[in-house]
Amino acid sequence: MDTKIMNGGGCYTFDLYLIFDKSSWNNVKKSIPYIKKNIKAKKIFLVSSESLLEEDLLGCDFLDENKILPGLSYPLVKDFLKSLDAFESNTGWYLQQFIKLGISRICNDDFYLVWDGDTVPLNPIDFFDRNGHPFFNLKREYFSAYFKTLETLFGIKKSRRESFISEHMLFKTDIVREMLSKIEGNPEISGENFWQKILAAADLHHFDMIKTDQRFFSEFETYGTYAEHFYPGLYSVRKLRTLRHGADFLGHSPSEKILDWASADFDTLSFEKWGHPIPELVELSESDAYRAKTSFANTLRQFFRNERRKIFERFPRINHEQFVHFFENTISKTNFDFFFGKKCGFSKRNPYFEDSLLQHCRFLYVTKCRIQRYWRLLTFHF
Repeated sequence: MDTKIMNGGGCYTFDLYLIFDKSSWNNVKKSIPYIKKNIKAKKIFLVSSESLLEEDLLGCDFLDENKILPGLSYPLVKDFLKSLDAFESNTGWYLQQFIKLGISRICNDDFYLVWDGDTVPLNPIDFFDRNGHPFFNLKREYFSAYFKTLETLFGIKKSRRESFISEHMLFKTDIVREMLSKIEGNPEISGENFWQKILAAADLHHFDMIKTDQRFFSEFETYGTYAEHFYPGLYSVRKLRTLRHGADFLGHSPSEKILDWASADFDTLSFEKWGHPIPELVELSESDAYRAKTSFANTLRQFFRNERRKIFERFPRINHEQFVHFFENTISKTNFDFFFGKKCGFSKRNPYFEDSLLQHCRFLYVTKCRIQRYWRLLTFHF
């Protein structure tokens, strides 16, 4: 397999890293054949717990998540969270983020690619434009807590409306190293190394009505904003056709034929282990006759339209229980991907919503959200 990507004035080589909890291995190993087929990487590294070595690694290399960097391991992150009186249940979530950044200190290439192990690339994907600029893939997620931490770390604000949080990130090694060195060189933040200082800067006990799980840092948002601020023009931006909740619409183990059908509309599908398949859609996708007469995208649109019609058929007396089930379990799945909408959550007019009285009054805030959800459902074009 060709491991070099030719772009404009030069060629680039990179390794690909899949960082995941051992419990996700069944999903990850389904993605690996598609990753090998559609992403031109030199090597694929599996970063997980040592127990993964008991499995067939499918020709990939292995790195122990607890031995990549000195002073970074699951027990150490857990103990530090405990010292901050924070949720220890977030240990694995933070550890994976710190590993993604820490790889820069063991990488010998100009770039390295981090890819979500539960995401299947359905079509060939390039990571540099014609002029040799690496790509940022933009999404629609927004949590103000991430940017409060970013400001504490670097004194910079969110740079664009879209989100850098995606199913992958192509990191430029020397920029990540520089970013980590700046964090470690900041005497105003407590901690001995970059990951301790990040957790200290996150202010895990700050009041935040939106994000109450103490997950107040995003490695992708932080790196993307840092790179755009200090190295403007280095990256190009794009929006791939992605679907985060693939398991909900196709089940956890779709066949190769089903994935080929979906590839006409999407570049990537993610199959998160906590997904909840919708029986009607899974059954339709498994029918050869059905797939031959319509597309995956049209199937999703028609399903959403039918569900919305059921809710509003007795308007103005809306079935609220039905609405909550539909919105929370279906409509909310469209928040992340540009395929279903154009609007982003970030507003430059009032970026962090801290000046709003609604942020400090639970009843008013909940009422406002309910009205917004009904209006969105009424006007949303699938």
